[in-house]
Order: sequence, then structure tokens, then C-alpha cells
Amino acid sequence: MKIAFISLMNDAPWGGSEVLWSKTAALALSEGHQVLITAYEHSVPAPQLLDLVAAGAQLFYRTSYRPELYVRVLRRVQSVVRPRSAELVKLQEFKPDLIFVNQGGFNDIIYKTDILNWLTSNIIPYVIICHLYNDPIKLTQTVRQATLNAYQHAQRVFTISKTQTAVLERQLATSLSNSQIVQNPLNLPVQMPMPFPVEAVPQLAVVASLDVDRKGHDVLLQVLSGPTWLARDWQLNIYGKGPDQTYLAQLVSYYKLDTKVAFHGHLADSADIWRTNHILIIPSRIESGPMVLVEAMLSGRPVVSTDVGLVKEWLEDNATGFIAEASLPDSLNQALEQCWTQKDKWPQMGTLAFERASKQIQANPAREMLTMLTSIVG
Repeated sequence: MKIAFISLMNDAPWGGSEVLWSKTAALALSEGHQVLITAYEHSVPAPQLLDLVAAGAQLFYRTSYRPELYVRVLRRVQSVVRPRSAELVKLQEFKPDLIFVNQGGFNDIIYKTDILNWLTSNIIPYVIICHLYNDPIKLTQTVRQATLNAYQHAQRVFTISKTQTAVLERQLATSLSNSQIVQNPLNLPVQMPMPFPVEAVPQLAVVASLDVDRKGHDVLLQVLSGPTWLARDWQLNIYGKGPDQTYLAQLVSYYKLDTKVAFHGHLADSADIWRTNHILIIPSRIESGPMVLVEAMLSGRPVVSTDVGLVKEWLEDNATGFIAEASLPDSLNQALEQCWTQKDKWPQMGTLAFERASKQIQANPAREMLTMLTSIVG
């Protein structure tokens, strides 16, 4: 089987949205399938892409978006003079049996007009995966119809959570009968659950891209800057990289939290996180997942999270963690207060979190995905 993977992540070389398709591609290559990958070009290529090339995949780089006016005008002229992009030419030359469209958002593909027109011609079966949604958002009727067109012609529209599916159906005013929820592969420690830390000072972890619009670090810092929290003994450990790192460092100083907050960058081994941290905090404004919720639960850690994505599908309030209604200071503070007053129960809650998550987790999401793709081709 020949599978083309179209990765539409543009703002960084790699991210959590790229894990499922790349592991599926690696598995396909190991079983003798042919793979073509199209992705945005970055100054420093993602090592994961290079690993796939070394395993036998073909790789085509499209030029990354540039906002300069002259660049946009030039590309517009090129699209008129040459209606088929080089990427589309490469896809057609590959002659795939199936196309996998990987979106970091929910409708990225509609902005690749020539490729979308080719996909919706029903010549070759394709699937779409949506790793995010925006709510609230006001879609124009043109965007709504283009998104719906892309979805309705797909063999499957994969989503990450029931919440995400429901929001998309509301925004499109249509039932997505071809939608299916899938799980992402996780970055898990070898030992699960991990021993609960013996550190006396509570260690609180946030594991997310440093992108406050989505991840809500700024709201959490505001909450922790209150007089009640400042009087308590705790340490907030922030893991991850992203565009708002400088702003967050400034915000820590502004709230006088320099002695209580530490930035650790990205850690490849999740065991290094859960070896020292007692709980996970997810202050996100919007998520389809997040994957780190399940990683923390399987590591035996309770979680304080806003009500986003699949949180209520995995986390039981006041049993395996605490759920805030939204990423708002009062709501998040209330959930954190509930958590703090039950510090003595954290180890037991972590054990229960592991037990509950173990019953829901897929052993091999990439295998599940490749099996589905194979069944579509027949």
C-alpha cells in the first residue's frame, strides 16, 4: 500500500499533533508499505522526519508561510500561472492508495485549495485528523462550507475527544457521521505507576507548550500570586518550550514568583518529570486532549485541570483529580484550593488515577490507526 501523509503543522518543526501520524508512518514502513510525507520546511528540520526518511520514506518540503506582502503577491501570481503546486504534482506522481491529512487545527486543509480540490474529486480515498478546535469562533459561511466539504468527502474525520466532536458539529450545523475518536501515542515512563515523590515541599507541574493563548499559564500564575498562595510552601515547575517563554518569565517576575517558579525546558523522558512532581496542573483555555493528562494519570499522579477536551472522559472530579469549569482565575483557584486541602490524599488519588487510566488506554494507537487505514483501502 502507498500512503501519503500531508502534515499541515506550520508554526514549529514538531509538536504533539505530529506523533500519531509519524508513528503510523514508521510502522507502515516497517511492514513494507511505501510512504510519502509532505510537510512545511523549517530552518532546522525535525529529527523525527529525518528518521522516517532514513527508514525509507519520501519527503517533500513545501515553503513555510511568510507574511511579507511581496511574498504573498508572488505566491498569488504563481498560483494563477501554475495552478498545480509542486506539492500536488509530487502527490500525484506518487499515486497513493490513501491520503492521511494531519491538521494541527481543524480546517487547515481548506487553505490548500488545489490539494483540497483534488482530494474532494473522490479519485483517491483520504482521511482527516483534527487535533484542535476553536471555541468561540465565528466562521464565515464560505469557511464553514469549505470545511464541511473537506469533511464530508473524507472516509474518516478523526478527532481526539467527544467535546471536540460536539463543538465541530455545532459550528458546522451538521452531524459528522464519519467522525471517529482516536488516541494519540503517549510519552510514558518505563515504570508505571511511578513511586510517589517523598519531597516535603509540594511540587506542581505544568507540561505544555509555552503558548498562553491556548495553554493558560498566565491565568495560573495570576492565581498563584494571590496572598493565600504566596504564604504557602510550594514549587511550580514549568516544562516545555514555545513562543511565550520571554513573556512568561516577565510575568513570573511581575507577580514576584521568582523563588517559587522554575522553567525546565523540554524533557524527552517523562520519567524525569514524574520522579519529582506530585501533581499535574492543566490551566488550558482550549485543548482537544491533552495527552499529558493521560501520561500523568498513568504515572500515578492526580491532576488539576480546566474542563477542556477529553478531561471529563478520563478524570473524575474529587477522585482522581479536580476539574475547574474554565481557565478563569476564580474557577481555577477553587479547584486548586480543593486540591490543596486534600494533600494527604494525593498518593491514593494518584493510585486510583493509574487504575482508571489503565482501563481506557490503547496499547498501540499507531497499530490501531494503520489497521483502520488498511481496511479503508480494502
